[in-house]
Amino acid sequence: MIALINGKFYGSEIVDGFPNLGLIIDGNRIVDVLHESKIPEEMERVDMHGSYVTPGFIDLLVNGSGGGAFGVTAVFSELKDMGDTMMAEGTTGFLAAAPSNTLPMYLKMQEALKEHQSEIPANCLGMHLEGPFFSMENRGAHREDCVRDCTDAELNALFGKDQHFVSMMSVSPERISDKQVLYMEEKGVRISYAHSAAGYGETLRFVSNPRHSVTHIYNGMTPMHHRMPGHIPAIFHAKPMTGVIVDGVHVAYEMVRMAYEMMPESLYLFTDRFTDCPAMNVEYDAERDCFARTDAEGRKILCGSALSMLKAVRNCVEHVGIPMGKAVRMASYYPAKVLGLDKKVGLLEPGYQANLVSFDEDWNVKKVMFEGKWVKNG
Repeated sequence: MIALINGKFYGSEIVDGFPNLGLIIDGNRIVDVLHESKIPEEMERVDMHGSYVTPGFIDLLVNGSGGGAFGVTAVFSELKDMGDTMMAEGTTGFLAAAPSNTLPMYLKMQEALKEHQSEIPANCLGMHLEGPFFSMENRGAHREDCVRDCTDAELNALFGKDQHFVSMMSVSPERISDKQVLYMEEKGVRISYAHSAAGYGETLRFVSNPRHSVTHIYNGMTPMHHRMPGHIPAIFHAKPMTGVIVDGVHVAYEMVRMAYEMMPESLYLFTDRFTDCPAMNVEYDAERDCFARTDAEGRKILCGSALSMLKAVRNCVEHVGIPMGKAVRMASYYPAKVLGLDKKVGLLEPGYQANLVSFDEDWNVKKVMFEGKWVKNG
C-alpha cells in the first residue's frame, strides 16, 4: 500500500484541485483519498513533486501511433508499437481503429489478433471499425470503393464467431437496418453514429437511443442550416456521448466551445490519430500539424490528427477555456462511459483501477501507472 503525495490531483469531484491530498493505492486499486495529515506514518509515501496526477487517458479511435497502423496493415507487431507508444504518453486504454476497408482485410485483422491473443497490448481495449457502412456523400477521407450497405452475410462473417475483438463500430443509420444494429449490440459492440447523410429526424431517432454514441461531432456531417437543421442540432438535442477532435484543425476551438456548452456531461475527447506509415498513404502537414492525403486534383484532404490525448486536454484548457478537471474527465471518465467501463476506470476515486498519468506544468509526461505498477517512472 502506497500514498501518492504532493501532487495536483484532477479526475473526480472529490480531488479536483484540492491541496494536500494523498491518493492511497493498494495493489491495482485506489482505495482511499486522504488529507496528508491523516496518512498513517508507516505507509510508504511517493512524492509527485507538484506534478498533475490524473486518471490514465482512454482514446476510442487511434488510426496509428509510433509508426504502427494495425487497422490498415493487419500486421500484429504494429499493434504492439501502438500500445507501447500510447502507454508511454499516459493513454492506458485505446481502441485500434480500422477505417473503411474490404471484408477480407477485416477478417485478416481478426485472425492476427486471434493468433497473437496472449500478446495483445494490455492497454488495447479492442478494435473500432470506423466504417464501412457509411454514406457516399459524407464519407470524408474514407475510400470510395469501400463504403457500402450492410449485409447480413458480412455481419455473420465478422461477428458470427466466439471472438471478434470489435468493441465499437461507427455506422450511418441509412446504410444499416435496426435489426442488424441490434445483432451487433447483442455481440457486445458499441454502435456509434458517423459519416451519415440522414436528415434531422432520422439522426435524432438514432442518437436518442441510449445505447448509441456519436463518433465525431461536426466532421463528416452537413453544416447547420436554419431551414435544414441536419445532424448537429439533433445531436445537441439528444445529447448522446459524443466525441470531438480538439486539434484546432478538424474543429475550430470556438465550435468545440459550443459543443461543450451544449453537452458538458457527454462530450468526450479522442485523437483520430495518424502516424508516419507508408501503408496509410498520408503525409504530415507541418503547416496545420495534421495528416492529409493529396487527391488527383492536387487538393489536400484532411485524414487524421497528430494529437496525443494529453495535447487534446491541453488544447481544451488553453484554447477552449474548459476547466482542468472537466477536460481530464473528457479524456478518461467519459470515454470509459462509452464502453461501459466507467465503474472500473476513468476516475481518481476509491474502487477504481490505479491507472494514472502525471505531467508537469509544461505538459510533459513524467510518470505512468497501469494497474498499480509504474510503467514509466521519470
